[in-house]
Amino acid sequence: MKNPPFVAGGFQQETSAQFTGTAVAWSPARCHVAILRSASRPDSLVLLSLFPPKAAPGERRGWNAYHLTTTGKVLEVCPRLVKAIATDLATRSGYSLGVVVNEPLPQPIDWGSSPDHFSAPRVKDGQALSAAQQQAERERRAHAWNIGDPRACHPRQWGASIDHIGPCQWLFAECDRDGMGPADQLALAAAVFGVEPTFSVHTGGKSIHCYWRLAESVSPERFVVLQKLVFASYQHLDPGCSVDRSLAKPNQVMRLAGGPHPRTGEIASIHGASNTVIDADALEARLLELVPHPVPGAQRGPGLRRPQRVPLPSQRGPAPTMEQIRDALTQIPAFASGQGQRPEFVRFVGGLRGAVADTGGTEQQALDLALGHSPGVIDAEDYWRYDWTRISAGSLWHLAGGHPSKRQQVRP
Repeated sequence: MKNPPFVAGGFQQETSAQFTGTAVAWSPARCHVAILRSASRPDSLVLLSLFPPKAAPGERRGWNAYHLTTTGKVLEVCPRLVKAIATDLATRSGYSLGVVVNEPLPQPIDWGSSPDHFSAPRVKDGQALSAAQQQAERERRAHAWNIGDPRACHPRQWGASIDHIGPCQWLFAECDRDGMGPADQLALAAAVFGVEPTFSVHTGGKSIHCYWRLAESVSPERFVVLQKLVFASYQHLDPGCSVDRSLAKPNQVMRLAGGPHPRTGEIASIHGASNTVIDADALEARLLELVPHPVPGAQRGPGLRRPQRVPLPSQRGPAPTMEQIRDALTQIPAFASGQGQRPEFVRFVGGLRGAVADTGGTEQQALDLALGHSPGVIDAEDYWRYDWTRISAGSLWHLAGGHPSKRQQVRP
């Protein structure tokens, strides 16, 4: 297998002048897939998609066409794959070549054996089908498929549904407006994420698609939370921008480098690349600081939630002592990594910092108390890189069962 053609200063790519009509420039396509999946994993699944143009008012949008393949076949420029995609593009006017960014889980061996593996129309002969009628249609299709009926409908495309997607390693965004060139789009992206993209794709139109590699993959649910925070941050920093909010779907298709843009005829290309890798927790903390208001839906995710404001200790009683803080810590169960306790630990950290500050103590004292209380949190020190000003000392007292002044009142 040949490696993708990387060269100093960027990617070796065919120029758009070499391609006309429906041809695909496979060098940039290979680069795009190699970055997303890694050339060292040739068996990893890649779902390529031909997606239709936006429908005119009053018209229905067309259906996607899919080609489930592997990284190795893309990097090898498999002749059968190339021919199938070229044929599809030639027969589907206005369609574009894309890729489902997030990697699908392995396809089950028995995919197609169950009615649940098939779709069913909601309307037939102008009449809406009931849920029971739709299920009956799925059962009929599954039966036809499993007995080898040549007229049988195929099962749903594996990798195209949200429940087919595994852990997500990439975040991505598209944001532009009239007069906003590539440099401005990249500058806004860096302002949101704090770093330049891992790589970017020029679509062949006016947009730049930006991608950031996560240091560790996140669940599809966490991916949605992060993407929604990204969109809200874009909108906050540039209210006039047009950020594509549809990109929050874990099974989102993005334009693949190497494919022709149907409007301009230009070939989508790798615009730039870097060594950027971002930590999901650090990014979420940054985005929560950027966004002035809670993001609808984000609080329901498994990641960091925006803390609620809690009255300052001075509104609840006199400033505590360090002894009272140590006593409060004995009332709070220890936290540990990998237990799904991150939101609670964030509130604990913020509250502890605030409480120690109220006594006149130092950040190092707060850190030492946190490490002593929860030695099972392996990345506890990382939280001291952020300014959790939205979490007051009240969070600590809430976890401990109340402010010292109130707890003392009820003790015998």
